[in-house]
Amino acid sequence: MKRWLIPSYFVIFSLFFTYNSSALTIPFCPHDQSAALIQFNSSFSIDCSVFSQPSILRAKTISWEEGTNCCLWDGVKCDTETGNVIALDLSFSCLFGPFPSNNTLFLLRHLRQLNLAGNDFRRSPMASQFGQLTSLTHLNISWSSFIGKVPPEISRLSKLLSLDLSIYGLMFEGHVFENMVANLTQLRHLLLSDVNMSQIVPTSFLNMSSYIQTLVLENNYELHGKFPEDVFRFPYLQKFRVSSNYLELKFPKTNWSAPLKSLQVTLSYLQELPDSIGDLTSLEILDLPVNHLGGPIPASVGNLTRLKYLDLSDNNLSGVLPVSAFNLRQVQFVDFSGNKLAGSFPSQVSELSQLSILDLDRNFLSGRVPSWLFSLPSLVLLRLSNNKLTGPIDQFDKVAPLEEAYLQNNEIEGPLPGSIALLVNLIYLDLSSNKLSGNFELDKLSKLKKLESLTLSNNALLSFTSESKASYSLPNLLSLNLSSCDIIDFPDFVRNLEGLRELDLSNNRIHVIEANMFVKLKELQRLDLSHNSLLSLSNNGNLSLFLPNLDYLSLSSCNLTEFANFLTIQESLRELYLSNNSIQGQITKQERTWGSNLGTLDLSNNLLTVVEYYPWRNINVLRLDSNLLEGPLLVPPPSTSIFSISNNKLTGEAPYSICEFGDSEIDATLDLSHNNLSGVIPKCPGLANIAYLDLHANNFHGNIPDFCVNENNMLSTLNLNDNDFDGPLPTSLANCLLLEVLILGNN
Repeated sequence: MKRWLIPSYFVIFSLFFTYNSSALTIPFCPHDQSAALIQFNSSFSIDCSVFSQPSILRAKTISWEEGTNCCLWDGVKCDTETGNVIALDLSFSCLFGPFPSNNTLFLLRHLRQLNLAGNDFRRSPMASQFGQLTSLTHLNISWSSFIGKVPPEISRLSKLLSLDLSIYGLMFEGHVFENMVANLTQLRHLLLSDVNMSQIVPTSFLNMSSYIQTLVLENNYELHGKFPEDVFRFPYLQKFRVSSNYLELKFPKTNWSAPLKSLQVTLSYLQELPDSIGDLTSLEILDLPVNHLGGPIPASVGNLTRLKYLDLSDNNLSGVLPVSAFNLRQVQFVDFSGNKLAGSFPSQVSELSQLSILDLDRNFLSGRVPSWLFSLPSLVLLRLSNNKLTGPIDQFDKVAPLEEAYLQNNEIEGPLPGSIALLVNLIYLDLSSNKLSGNFELDKLSKLKKLESLTLSNNALLSFTSESKASYSLPNLLSLNLSSCDIIDFPDFVRNLEGLRELDLSNNRIHVIEANMFVKLKELQRLDLSHNSLLSLSNNGNLSLFLPNLDYLSLSSCNLTEFANFLTIQESLRELYLSNNSIQGQITKQERTWGSNLGTLDLSNNLLTVVEYYPWRNINVLRLDSNLLEGPLLVPPPSTSIFSISNNKLTGEAPYSICEFGDSEIDATLDLSHNNLSGVIPKCPGLANIAYLDLHANNFHGNIPDFCVNENNMLSTLNLNDNDFDGPLPTSLANCLLLEVLILGNN
């Protein structure tokens, strides 16, 4: 999980109203303006419960009281001499209801600042009457649920310095936008995130005020064409942000000396990062992820001495790591992940004292992991996963305050350095899919008291020993993954991890499981013991093990021959995987009353012969395929959305109760293939919810029923191959609008 130092898209310019605390008298607002505010407030409900961000909400108008001085009301500011209401900040004030075009708010003709952001005006059209507030210098109606066309009257607000219309549902007509940018000659800040700008010609932005400092076009996916390069040269432009899949951008290669502090381009057709980027010496944020950037990272990035945030992730950048980027004194965040960078790390760095997040995931970096990475004084998150790093990790002396370290999917060899015990702030450590081997020293591991997640899966050969006989505990460890580590004996130290919630010991050679191994693990929610082929619970049929919070259990491919008794008492179990075993016998009312809360059960690839009933009332996914089941088809409970009982020996006709299958789901899967079922398929509308229907390799006959009676169906795959169907194809197949696979051969 990435930790961003800046918001990813949500930008709101709040209005700050300054009161003169030294004023001897407080003005009294005119009665007509007070009445207008009272009537404005009465036209809405005040309901904070319908909004999703309670931490920033404050019902400001709830304290407004008729007959009192409105200049003292929350969110209201008056002129100190005339008493006229000149500023109104009702952002995130829980206003809920339609916004009428004759709203009394428009009577406040002296308003200079108006902020209605973060309320819910129930998809009301943006009223043309906003154009009557010609004294406005600041207008913010972002995220307030207006819809429709931006009215032409917005061009009348010629005194505007700041305009924020960031609302999904608003749209600009081409001529309205052109008139607006031409008339608002004083505009400094323009924010239009999520606005539909499909009719806007990008060259229109050249007509913006030459004073423009902020231009935010986040999530304007309809904006298309070539964005004018000269916008980046505007003399006062400090913040530029855009994301649009169909917008082509090019940065100036020469004469680029704009005072930009923040340059953010995402999901756009940007192909080149020129050397001229180094001319932007005021830049603090360079955020260019998920574009089409290619070639090397220019060394001139090292000129950006004020840079704090650098994100070039998910592009096609190649070449070596730029040494200059590792000498930025103020940089706090560096993300080069998802590129084609190769080569090794610089042997040493002189700066990076402020770096807290370094993400180099998904590249082609090679060589050893240098010790200086663990010595950066501010580093909190280090991600080097999915590269080609080799060799052992060097010992280190000075220690970074690392909380998260991800080095999985490399070729790191040898034992872990003992100095890893010095990283006492570690919360997450992932070293999976490497070539680690040797002794993982518990004496040192036990010093990581803050560790919550430890993943060592897919390594060569690990053993866990200690220098003394003391028991070791990691009091905050919640997740432990030791899958595919060639472990033979249950790791003794696991017994003491009392707070553990997730334990994965799959794909090892463990052969003994006893109840006392788990007696302290009462918080365990997920347990995976699958693919321990030597493990057999048949000798532990009376295993008494109750885990009160166990939600997920996998015992697939464990050489089981019967249902272990401890399964019957796991009351909280929701997912159970027992596939690829040799479980024999029957499920009958007399013998099985377990698992009533199961939502997912996989018993495929076993030796079951009879299922008389389904004891799982809330089952959603049920797999019984590839067993030895005989007799008639037993339809699962209506809650089931995925049911596979293929590759068995079922006989008889499909019961009419099959019509209830998937009744509560719209994307259900039903697989009855490779049995000996016969008869005709029932005609019923209940099959309309099934997306995947496989009946092939049976003995069904008669006409193919109407699976798609109308266009309100979800069928995407229909396989009726190898049956005895006859007659014409049903014309209702034309209603199967989502159908992708249709197999009717051998009928």
